[in-house]
Amino acid sequence: MKSTGLALGIGGARAAVGAHICGLYAGPEQRDQILTPFLEMGLASGDKCICVVDGTNPDEIVGMLGADVDARASADSKQLEVIRSRDMYMRSGVFSAHEVVASWKATMSDVMYDGRFGVVRAAETWSKRDVVPDPMELLVLESEMNRYLPLYPQVILCLYDLDRFGAGIIVDLLKTHPQVLVGGLLVSNPYHQTPDELLIGTGHGRGGANEAEIEEAAGWYSDATTGST
Repeated sequence: MKSTGLALGIGGARAAVGAHICGLYAGPEQRDQILTPFLEMGLASGDKCICVVDGTNPDEIVGMLGADVDARASADSKQLEVIRSRDMYMRSGVFSAHEVVASWKATMSDVMYDGRFGVVRAAETWSKRDVVPDPMELLVLESEMNRYLPLYPQVILCLYDLDRFGAGIIVDLLKTHPQVLVGGLLVSNPYHQTPDELLIGTGHGRGGANEAEIEEAAGWYSDATTGST
């Protein structure tokens, strides 16, 4: 049977256009093990690639891409854009979920107007280095991205450094991402909520995960990682 969807370059993982994917890592080395093949596959496929990177110079991301793709030429031609997180997420000086979504919409509109690319592959890395988002604003952002994603032909991979955020973030990530990248597989999770469901569950932006939720979600992720689910 023929595989469908976009090959992500990570193991055998493939994603449908419109996918909102969460990936967890610990430290820059693990981040790059996910980010590098994801971007290289996108460039080799002729797709527009956007990487919003936190705590790393954009030139380092361009420089780490392999010999099979000319990352520097791709950056010069704007097929590849690597953007500092503070330049994307802190344009007004504060972190606002709705302003970030507006920034993504403006960026994607520019890509569509350009007309050279049929699909956009975007990656965000979160490490609390350049940008330290308010937890509730971040929760709203990731949830609202599910409304924005169907508007354009795109796949977004959101990478979070667990060494910096801690296990407590897993609950929010599972609530806001329909799929989780585990090794080379995309795994659907039972915790995903629509933006409207999440809004009701958090009391219009107030509240947070309790210890039982954190333990349950962390246990599910551990089982998914080890193949026990």
